[in-house]
Amino acid sequence: MADNCLTTRFGSDEPVYFRHSPVSGHFSHLLAALAAAIEAERDIENGLWSDPGFDHWLKAAELGWERATGLCCSVIGAPATRPSDVPLQRFARHLHWTLGCETAAELRTAQQVVAGHLDLFSWKGRDPEVLRVAQMLARGRQQFDEVCMLDMLNPADTAASLEDCFDYEPFAA
Repeated sequence: MADNCLTTRFGSDEPVYFRHSPVSGHFSHLLAALAAAIEAERDIENGLWSDPGFDHWLKAAELGWERATGLCCSVIGAPATRPSDVPLQRFARHLHWTLGCETAAELRTAQQVVAGHLDLFSWKGRDPEVLRVAQMLARGRQQFDEVCMLDMLNPADTAASLEDCFDYEPFAA
């Protein structure tokens, strides 16, 4: 399971003199918490419920998602002090909504919004602030795609519902 995660990719320029706003600071923490939550959720997806560590993994995933959604709210609620804070807040609001999706149609809509409106979830320019914000948004979009692929939002099709189970012969030992 991931304990520490980068908020920008390897090789990206991280200016020493970049100063976070309240929104970008919370967003940076959100990216790290989201990466940890994704990894914890993958541990559950690939683990067996009978594994002795499963309860620990489950608790870690629950706490990870709780922390990630709490940081989404922190990003949304922080005061926007510069124009680059707006797409960060917009992304956090959309991510928070996506994590609450209950149907496949809602999830598809969430994915279409990000895929169809990249201009709403990106930031362009050349100064250090713009580059850092653009990197955070790019990492956020990558993690958004990873979240959308998790089983927790894409439950397996229940081809064998309870009604279908009644057609089987009882198991005799």
